[in-house]
Amino acid sequence: MPIEGFDYKAFATDLAKQALEILQQPGSNAAPSTLTDQDKKTIIDTVRKFCTMSGEALSNDAQIKFNAEQACLVTQFIGEWTFHKSIDLINGKIPAQNREPILQILAANIFQTAKLALIKKMPQDTLITLIENKVKQVYADELQKLVKKGVLSQQQYEVAVNTSNLNNMVQKNEQEEVKAQEAVPPEKPGIAANEKKVLKLASLAMILRKLPEEKAKIILNSLDKNDVQHVVNYMRMTDLENKIDHQVIIKSIEEIKSMIPESDNLNVEKILKHYYKILKYTPVDVLSEIAIRERDSVKDFILDPKFEAIESFSPLVIQSLVKIIEEKINDYKEKVYKY
Repeated sequence: MPIEGFDYKAFATDLAKQALEILQQPGSNAAPSTLTDQDKKTIIDTVRKFCTMSGEALSNDAQIKFNAEQACLVTQFIGEWTFHKSIDLINGKIPAQNREPILQILAANIFQTAKLALIKKMPQDTLITLIENKVKQVYADELQKLVKKGVLSQQQYEVAVNTSNLNNMVQKNEQEEVKAQEAVPPEKPGIAANEKKVLKLASLAMILRKLPEEKAKIILNSLDKNDVQHVVNYMRMTDLENKIDHQVIIKSIEEIKSMIPESDNLNVEKILKHYYKILKYTPVDVLSEIAIRERDSVKDFILDPKFEAIESFSPLVIQSLVKIIEEKINDYKEKVYKY
């Protein structure tokens, strides 16, 4: 049964388009200049292919009931790691005929690992680390198999297994920031605004990894959509803190408040009082219809008047949920009672 709101073909195409934009960007730190046009075409086609296969498999899986957000997350993991490991295979001088089979095995392992982790409701930071470790393990295992077959020498293996496009991207960004900072005249201290942004996004990623998943999502959703992908990539790097100078991180965090939405000193009790008043005058069948597709905690928030919302959700999440549920109630009533 298709997943509501998840058009896997369109999503796969969008991820492939993002890969194309990165590869076509002059001087992009996310892609080496040594890639040929054929390399780029192969990378884009592979990302689209594996993301489509992943999305289709999730949509046709009758054993699990993922929502669109979960399905997108699994597919996005596959798209991003396929992109980076495709480049690693090229940079590592792995024979062309061996690249796609390795990428296919990686995609299958990412798919199963992410799917099981989501079923077990693992925290986002744990999931990110789990996927990265699985990719490293499987990638090394597959390269070692090529050594045993005589396709690679041990020396070639060492070079290939230690090649990381994702790590190179972060290191290049950091080096550019340091150079930009050193180039600023004494009378004009600081980093150029567009150069500061990379550090801010990396520093923001460090903060979000330590927040509850729901709150992190709210902050991500408040950012410019062009920044979100960069932040998510940084969040998935387990050793990000060790790749950027700590003094630079501190300076960036001091300036990062402007990127995070204000809480407006939320009066949660007032919000909940308004919310429960809405529920009181809403027919039970309407509430049941709205709650049926929600995850268990939100379902309880809608149907159980004794549900401890303050203990289960942050103030920002409560505010967001109340707004969404109220809109759904109004939309449903309008649709049902419209003449």
